[in-house]
Amino acid sequence: MDSLTGVSLPNITIEADPNAGSAAYTSLVCLPDASTSPSAPSARRPNVWQQYDASADDGKWWGTGSTGATITCTQASPCSFRQLKDKLPQAVISLSLGISKGRDNAFVGAVDGLQVNHTVYDFEFNGVRTRSVR
Repeated sequence: MDSLTGVSLPNITIEADPNAGSAAYTSLVCLPDASTSPSAPSARRPNVWQQYDASADDGKWWGTGSTGATITCTQASPCSFRQLKDKLPQAVISLSLGISKGRDNAFVGAVDGLQVNHTVYDFEFNGVRTRSVR
């Protein structure tokens, strides 16, 4: 593929109990397509591994359902991960973290080297390998 026109990146989705308002469930979604440097590469390039840092200052996140509106971090008006944490100080990851894809454009590519806290997850043909980093 020589062009990224019409191609959307996959996102990170964290299922959580927001402990905000009346909602008992939300998905916290990172939007790499909306993120800018240093959270995302300064230029997206096809056929090249690129690094994204969802927790960097210019990473864009939003909450699904009523949570997004309650904390004013919606898909139309996302906030940084730091702002998300400040607005949801009592949130608890309840079920999982996953790589997902909306229903807009096609995604052609791969995800690898996902780091959560001090663990890196390498997605290999034979399964997922983990390693610790500090």
